[in-house]
This record gives sequence, C-alpha cells and structure tokens, in this order.
Amino acid sequence: MELRDILAMLRNHWVGIALLTLVGLAMATFMALTAEPEYRSSNSVLVTVVTGDSIADLNQGSSFVSRQVKTYAEVARSPRVLEPVVQQLGLRDSARALRSDVQASVLGEVQIIEITVTRNDAREAAAIADAVADRLASVVEELSPARADGTPSVQIDSIAPAVVPTVPASPNLRRNLALGLVVGIVLGFGWAALRTTLDTRVRTEDDARAILDTPLLATVGHDQAASGKVPQVLAPPLTVRAEEYRQLRTSLQFVDAAHRPRSFVVTSSRGGEGKSVTALNLAHAMARSDRRVCLVDADLRRPSVARYLNIEGAVGLTTVLIGRATIDDVLQPVGADGLMVLPAGRTPPNASELLGSAAMHDLVDALEERFDTVIFDCAPLLPVTDAAVLSRATDGVLLVVGSGIVNRDQLGETATKLETVGARVLGFVLNRTRRGREVHAYGYHPHAVDLDAGETAVRQGADADHAAPAGTDPDQPVPARTELPGTTVEGTGENPEESTPPAEATPLDDAQATPPEKGTTNDALPSPPEPERATTPGVPSSG
Repeated sequence: MELRDILAMLRNHWVGIALLTLVGLAMATFMALTAEPEYRSSNSVLVTVVTGDSIADLNQGSSFVSRQVKTYAEVARSPRVLEPVVQQLGLRDSARALRSDVQASVLGEVQIIEITVTRNDAREAAAIADAVADRLASVVEELSPARADGTPSVQIDSIAPAVVPTVPASPNLRRNLALGLVVGIVLGFGWAALRTTLDTRVRTEDDARAILDTPLLATVGHDQAASGKVPQVLAPPLTVRAEEYRQLRTSLQFVDAAHRPRSFVVTSSRGGEGKSVTALNLAHAMARSDRRVCLVDADLRRPSVARYLNIEGAVGLTTVLIGRATIDDVLQPVGADGLMVLPAGRTPPNASELLGSAAMHDLVDALEERFDTVIFDCAPLLPVTDAAVLSRATDGVLLVVGSGIVNRDQLGETATKLETVGARVLGFVLNRTRRGREVHAYGYHPHAVDLDAGETAVRQGADADHAAPAGTDPDQPVPARTELPGTTVEGTGENPEESTPPAEATPLDDAQATPPEKGTTNDALPSPPEPERATTPGVPSSG
C-alpha cells in the first residue's frame, strides 16, 4: 500500500478510526475508574555469609552467596515461608493463593533480594512484606550449613523495611489511557484497512481507469454542505462546479477533432450517479459558448428534466415519436443562453422499442441538422437497455461514474454492454468526487454569484425564465410538472404512467458548488458576448 493509498484510507475512514480510538479511551477510563485499587509494598533484605577473616574466606563466601541468592529468592515464595506468614497474620488466603501476591527478585549483581507484596489493603501489603522477610531469614538459616561453632553460615538481614503505601499502584489512569489510545488507534487502522480491502466501490480516477478503456473528460466534485438542501440544477457561472462543467465541455471538443460528435447519450451504470444533473449543466455550459444546443430527456422510465427546470413535461419526445406533435411544438427555450429542451413526455410502456424505432433515428437526424449539439439524457444502462439502443443512433456515449456509488463489477458490466452494442464511448465523467482545500485558489469560491443578466443560477424547480421574485425563499420546493389530461400513447388506449410502474427512483445528484481544483484552467471555447448588466435591487453593480 502506497502513501497516497494510506492517506486516501484515512480520508475515507477517519470517522471510524476516531470512533474506535474514542472507544479504546472510554474502555480504558471505565476500567481505571471501576477497578479495585491495589497497593504495593516492598522489603529489601541483604544476604551475607559468615566466614573467616582471610581474603580467601571472604571471596569464597561471596562466591557462594552469588550462586545461592536466586535460590533464596524462590524460597521466599515457597509454602515453608508463606504458611507461617498466613498463620501469623491471620490471613484468609492460603499459601498457594498468597504466592501470586508475593514477588521476590534479585537486584542486579548484588546480594539483595527485594520482596514485593501486592494487596488491596495498603497496611496488609506492608505487614506481609515484613513477615515474609523475617520468615525467609529463619528458613535460610535453617537450610544453610552450620559453622564449626554451630552458628549458621548464611544470614539475611532487612535493610529496607516495608512502608505503608499511600498511593495505589494500580489502576494507573495515565498508563491505562495511553494503552487505550494505542489499542483504539490500532483497531481503527485495522478496521479501515479491512474496509478498504473489501470495498469494491469506484472512488478514484485510478479505480475507474482500471476498468474503462476510455479517457477521463472531467471530474465533478461533491459538496458535503449541500446535503439535505434543495440542490442547484444549474451551477452558478462563477463557481467551481460551473468551471468543472466548462472543462467537460472543452474536453468533448478534443475527443475526436476530425469527427466531432454532434449528438451523444449521457448515461450511467445505475441510478443516483448524477447523469441528469450532469446533462443539464453540460448543456447549459455549451449553450453559453454560442452553440445551438438541444437537451433531450430520453429517460422514458424516470424523466426528470422537466421537473428540474419547472417546464411543461406532459408533451415531448414520446409525443413526437408517435406522430402526435412536431419538434417545433414541443421544444421549449430555457434561460437566456438559447438552450432548447425537449422533455420526455408521457411515460410509455415500450420505451426501448420507441428509442430504437425508425422515428427516433429520423428525429436524431432532424435535431442534428437544426442544432450544433444534441444531448440525450438516458436511463441507466444496467437496469434497462434504453441507453444502449439509443447509442446506435447517436455519435457516442458520455458515461457518468458516481464516485463511491457504483462498484467495480457494475462498471465492468456497463463497459461490456457498451462494447457489445458497438457504442462509441467518448469518455467518462467522475462525479461526486471529494475536493481538497486547495480548490479555493485563483479566486473561486463555492458560493460566488454572477450578477449578469441571464446568468443567474437556476435552482431545482426554477430556471432563469421562472426565477422566484426577490424576497422569496429559493429553497422552497416547486410543484410537480403539469400533466395534460387524457394524453395517451398511440396504440395503447390507456395512461402509460398508470399502466407501467416506474423504475426505481434516482436520487438527485449533489449540485451545490464546492471550491475548484488547484490549477484549474479555463476551456478554450470562446465566451459569449458580455450581456448588458442588469440592475439587481439591493446589490451594487460590479466595476
């Protein structure tokens, strides 16, 4: 795992890591506060050999003690020492149980044994330590060889009697918190690594490139702050989001300079990846570059363009395909940029057949003659075949890949479907990506507002032609699109929306702008002429 992978793991799972770290600290604190305190007291004894006065006798005695001192330390924990201590102090513990509370260790290379006793009672710990030291001295004298005069050759004397402790040795709050912190961090990182290994969702450009053999045309960020709000359908022109769509517009010009696509399908693998919002914003960006653009809502399963733009959607594509209206009858202008929109119309029961019909091919040809660019917002590829069918009538497919939404298997299946029908994939857009803080560079701000007339941001449920008057709440939901009474698809004799259950709802993509990518450059398309400044009440004009 490379450093960038580790950083990505931390960025994606920092909440879980933080929570597990807090859990470790909480458990350590709980254990420290609820554990019964233990006190530790020690008695140090010196082991000596009673020998003659000569240097040889002293050396011989010292060598003997050095060899035996570790044995004496073990004797201190033997039943011969502990049983009399239990009887002397009247302890409830047996000698075997007391053994676990008594530790005897040799201090380095010296002839000193430290007897340490750990008990829940401080006075009892000191008393036991002194009693064990006294009893050890007696036992060693009994076990050691006697001198010629009958006195023991080995003596044990206490040099540091036990002291009643005033502070418990455990629990140690600082030590427990440090241990809990370390354990929590280790568990958090382990959990994050496991989630990363098992997570098959496409999150980064590298994830998508490993599956798709097509160029990345643009990345569009996701604004966390916009979650739960009524999202913008069309990004305000002076925001990062608008710049990202302008980059997408520019990238499409260089996909194939010799055979520039006049019409293409915008689709995704599954619902919720943001294909409709991408198509809307891309169409808006192209219209702003003095191009004749037509946006067609070809998602006949779950149409949304008319609802997003608050335009009439009861008549549209299906109405033209069944011969009950002409193109001029159903085309609707949106905004001041010259963008034309062809809504979906009534939902038919035979969407795939309609999109693959000769009438649809003729309609595509007619729109290509009338417009510079025709964008078809089509249903996701995996649930239905509509986009695959329509791709054969257009010049290509623009695939929207929702970061953190579609998994690798689903994206691979989508690529296989497009390859099977021989669709020309122009490239893909990585949508809903996470931006870094450096995107604030070069004067972009997530909530910048353009005061130019005709460039006002269009929110969901309100376009530039039907903007809410000053003083109204822009975040109020708009009513659903109006349906024309009695409209049916020819040959069925019934309302298609009532006879055909709608497909799974597609959640609206994030549309609030967030700060721009560092180093973002403007596209090469010429900008439209500066419109005349409009006077906005309460807002001073720039310049």
